[in-house]
Amino acid sequence: MVFGHRGACGYLPENTMASFELAFELGSDAIEFDVVMTADAVPVILHDDDLRKTTTYEGDDYLVSNWSLAQLSELRVKERYPQRTQSASHDGKYPIPTLAEVLANRNFDGRHLIIEVKYGKQFQSAGLDIVTAVAKELEQSDYVTRGIKITIECFEFDILRQLRDRIPGPDFVFLSAPDTLPEGQFDLNDELLGEIAQEFDGVSVALSMLTADFVARAKALDLIVFAYTARVETAQGDVDSWFKSLASTGVDGIFADQPDVLLKSVGRTL
Repeated sequence: MVFGHRGACGYLPENTMASFELAFELGSDAIEFDVVMTADAVPVILHDDDLRKTTTYEGDDYLVSNWSLAQLSELRVKERYPQRTQSASHDGKYPIPTLAEVLANRNFDGRHLIIEVKYGKQFQSAGLDIVTAVAKELEQSDYVTRGIKITIECFEFDILRQLRDRIPGPDFVFLSAPDTLPEGQFDLNDELLGEIAQEFDGVSVALSMLTADFVARAKALDLIVFAYTARVETAQGDVDSWFKSLASTGVDGIFADQPDVLLKSVGRTL
């Protein structure tokens, strides 16, 4: 499966409704997006807690958790990588979506949405319960009756466990990267994979951790296996060959900034 990473962020500014809709138009099997919290406890769609990274804000009060939803509504999203000139030409055009708005979008009926919950412990320490906030938005949504599949991801083991205990229905996928492994660990060994398999439905790893052996070990524990992120700009050598090699590991799904390019490489076109 091919997942639009923050939508189709190789073409439009990330984590915007336009980017999400484009990703599905390009053939993505799912879209992935990131959830953070406002000062008034509203889940909104941004990757970073620093507003300067992907919005038009340029001041010193840049933490998203210091801003209310009303204040955020005055900002617009910008491209993270200026060299992506096509996307950057849309800087200042799109608002920051809320989780409620994404869930309510009728264009996503029957689709698969992958929600990454960000900075859970950080928000909780600031008195913002992102677990309860996300759960409430899902409970108040009619996504189930509209045939929307939900997957929830997180890098924080305890936060993902809280989400699993609070929200019935979705698949829960633990995110891992080399710099998030326990001290002294350099990969997800069988012991760590076993702990993940006892708690969650799947594991998602950085491309540097993706091998056919890893996929086989994870699947032997009945884990779904995802990997991130396929980007044209960071391909190792020829883009098509690189993307084909990623898919050949047997991974279940790959997140891509240019999902149409990955789909073509794996032999799937609209």
